[in-house]
Amino acid sequence: MSDTYELSCDCGHVSMTANGSPKLSLYCHCGSCRELYSADMLSGTGWANDHVELPEQSELVVYKINDKQMTRYGCPKCGMIMYGVHKPGIPIIPHAVFRKANGGKLPAALAPTLHLFYADRVIDVDDNLEKCDDGSVIGL
Repeated sequence: MSDTYELSCDCGHVSMTANGSPKLSLYCHCGSCRELYSADMLSGTGWANDHVELPEQSELVVYKINDKQMTRYGCPKCGMIMYGVHKPGIPIIPHAVFRKANGGKLPAALAPTLHLFYADRVIDVDDNLEKCDDGSVIGL
């Protein structure tokens, strides 16, 4: 039986669903993700397009970094970032969205498996996950 994640923003205005398992779950330290998500590192999952039901883009706040072909989507009422799309072109849903739907805890099935672009980090992370200096391990 596959997992179904019913997700919503802080105010409940925007909702979406993710089904099954993500293609990847990781931490990304690249400058582009730090800029797009306004965070010291991205903690998130990447999903196949046929495993997510995303809200209509017309219902969302859209922010693009055109020179990097990266876009994030958020709630127009509470401002919560719901997901982003960037290389390799799949929806990236921040772990915070899953934690919100799961009582503050990340479901074990979504635990990160590695760090990407660790050489570009702005904070050190002391864990046992593989730390890759680029994105080649996932084909970037």
